[in-house]
Amino acid sequence: MKAIHLLLCATMALSSLSCTNYLDIKPYGRTIPKTAEEFSALLHNHLNKIDVGNDRLLVGNASQTLVWDAGCGDDFETCLTEQGGSTLVTYVGNIAGSSNNEYYYRDLYAVIRDCNLVLNEMEEDGTDMAGKVRATAHALRAVAYYQLMRMYCEPPQAGQLATQQGVPLVTVFDMEAEPLRNTLQETIDQIEDDLQKAIGYHNTDDIYRFTEDVCKGYLARLYFWSEQWSRALPLAQELEKKYPLVQGEAYKTMMTTANDLAGNQLLKAYRSNTASSSSELGASSKTMQFRPVSNRLLSLFPEEERAKDVRYALWFNNKRQAIKTFFCGMRSAEFVLIEAECLYHLGRQDEALKSINNLRRHRIEGYTDLTMDNLPPLSSLEIIKVDAEGNPLTPLLGLILSERRKEFFLESDRFFEMKRNGTPEFWTSYNNRKYTTQSFMYTFPIPLNDLRIVDGLKQNPGYTNLISQ
Repeated sequence: MKAIHLLLCATMALSSLSCTNYLDIKPYGRTIPKTAEEFSALLHNHLNKIDVGNDRLLVGNASQTLVWDAGCGDDFETCLTEQGGSTLVTYVGNIAGSSNNEYYYRDLYAVIRDCNLVLNEMEEDGTDMAGKVRATAHALRAVAYYQLMRMYCEPPQAGQLATQQGVPLVTVFDMEAEPLRNTLQETIDQIEDDLQKAIGYHNTDDIYRFTEDVCKGYLARLYFWSEQWSRALPLAQELEKKYPLVQGEAYKTMMTTANDLAGNQLLKAYRSNTASSSSELGASSKTMQFRPVSNRLLSLFPEEERAKDVRYALWFNNKRQAIKTFFCGMRSAEFVLIEAECLYHLGRQDEALKSINNLRRHRIEGYTDLTMDNLPPLSSLEIIKVDAEGNPLTPLLGLILSERRKEFFLESDRFFEMKRNGTPEFWTSYNNRKYTTQSFMYTFPIPLNDLRIVDGLKQNPGYTNLISQ
């Protein structure tokens, strides 16, 4: 571990990046946009990155999915990686201790910078385009802060949000600002405010990607992440009703369609099928073959269900290789799983079971509903032992979490589910070395250069002493 810690200090010390760059207008030369159309072009630069698969964090791409799922989580067997997979991340410490961490911080704040420029400098108002541009700016800023929160803030703890560290918030165009960290509650409030404002414009123009329904989906995600179960539930149910689950051949078509929106998908990367996007997808798919899927994941599919569960043949081959078509975005199954877990935490277990049975019925041919009396036992191989509220897993919640794990395999979900549910410590090996994911590593360090520039900016627990060495 000490070698990783020293690497972390060295790479952070060499970096000249800072989140204060989000206030720099030099990328736009000497001219600030004037009209809504010009500001729209500024935002479409970020939307285009999503469409061609160059965006790693707002919606994500295949390369970043491999980082989260094949590297930081436990769905792949790192110790069995073949030579062709040597470029894959070994464990989360590789990210916390590399320049990637600083790029994440910089890139997300660059999006915030552009959104602040739009929201503070665009004078045009009242027109259809101005409304769409403002809605998109609020949405993009919200999503950027949402991702910063998930990566750079510790998991929410009920009753302690006002004392937990959030991220530095800036919503005005100020080239001299050096913001300190706000509280986690203030961070959540800012994300919620931006999403509510975006929703208020009622944008349905898909060319701006972050439509009213997509923003409602992110608001459901925010409430879910921050354990506001009673607020996440009605949003999830509203979207589930509007975008109902599909099954059988319709599900297969949806999950194997690489570029166009299909089925009940609301948001998706790679909607522009370019040579560079095809190359990136192809390279990621090839690299993925060199690290087998873990038996811990495969064991969640009982032998008697594997031939009936549509996901099994879509996700894996008989060599334990992942063959799933990459999906980075938002789709309706997420709302069903949010619904089920919210109902569970609200003490409505019978309804929670009904919800998860509904999902399983759409995935498993000839499915017979489970009852409270015949729930599968908790898997002895599962490393998540407690839920988001710190309580021991029950068979019902274990079922909900395992269905989420199966449904969102290779969709950048597992690592953040582990963070949300107890930050479990586990280890893996590679090239005869042992690598331990410690609890503090689920929260990435604030880049060293920002700590140096902004007096009083606080580092995350687990990294403070290391940075001062």
